Amino acid sequence: MRKLNQLVSWGGGIAPWLVIAGLLYVGLFIKPEPLGSTVIPTAIEGRDRFYGMAAMDSTLWAVGANGKIVRSEDAGKNWVVQAVPITSHLQDIAAWDSKNAVVVGNDGVVLYTQDAGVTWQQADAPVNDVVNKLLDVKVFAEGEAWAVGAFGTILLSHDYGQTWSYAREIEDFILNEITKRADGGLVAVGEFGSILVSDNQGIDWQVVTAPVESSLMAIDFQNDQMGVAAGLEGVLLKTIDGGFNWNRVGNALAFPKVEANPGVGVALDGGWRDVTTEHIFSISWHEGLQRWLAVGTKGLWLEADPSAQAWQTGRLAPKDLAWHTSIAKVKDGVVLAGKNLGRWSSDYQWQVFQGR
Repeated sequence: MRKLNQLVSWGGGIAPWLVIAGLLYVGLFIKPEPLGSTVIPTAIEGRDRFYGMAAMDSTLWAVGANGKIVRSEDAGKNWVVQAVPITSHLQDIAAWDSKNAVVVGNDGVVLYTQDAGVTWQQADAPVNDVVNKLLDVKVFAEGEAWAVGAFGTILLSHDYGQTWSYAREIEDFILNEITKRADGGLVAVGEFGSILVSDNQGIDWQVVTAPVESSLMAIDFQNDQMGVAAGLEGVLLKTIDGGFNWNRVGNALAFPKVEANPGVGVALDGGWRDVTTEHIFSISWHEGLQRWLAVGTKGLWLEADPSAQAWQTGRLAPKDLAWHTSIAKVKDGVVLAGKNLGRWSSDYQWQVFQGR
């Protein structure tokens, strides 16, 4: 009996050490098997904010907050997130083709890719000592690119966005967008109704007086003479001489009073009310659809005939009040970037991309 008691006592003393040894063995040598599958986040999430969009046939790119770039090669059905070397907010993207593209953003960031975004590299772009924020970029044949932003910055590149130089001295106002007319002339718009025009490839710039003091956010041209600029509080301006003279569209036109037609500029006591009072952030002439198209706050869309006189407006969807800051043209409509990404078709159908 004494030996049995000793054995029990000895076993009770060693038992804790056996438990500890077993746990060590499991921790060191046994790899746990996963239960269920790993949750992979979607490329487009509800918290995302996109500011720029580019489209090349079925290839789409979108850029936005915190350095995010997403790309789709099947017209928006599936998306992938591309790796970038920065975390600054990206404001716009433009593409020469499905492989070569350039991105601009906060902190004077300029990125370019030559391999469809598999790799993005930082460009050699000048910066000033005050504010460096680039808001818009446009690309043209033979590697030409233009970018504008804070402090009246206008940058030019001739090598597919790899190196840049100032095309104009900086000045204390913001330029929001730049475009090129059919004849090669350049026109840029910005805050306080700022309009700049160059007829010699950016060597000289003429300051044009606008009929408004509101910030102009967007501009596009139908040809070398006729263009439309849009901005805050629903401002719409039209030029028929290449950007040197502008008049308001849908406002202050001498027509007789007519019955109101919801969604269309309406004649009231010899003058016209604005088509909308919502902010307009992007405008584009769609040659294929022969329409002017624009977007802005609270799900706003606008369209007009080629003359830019008869405007209509509405919301993309009854419950979709998302803002949009960028339009990219596709064959039968446009794709939009903003609080969400989606496609607006020529038959007025709005489809939000899910980002699978």
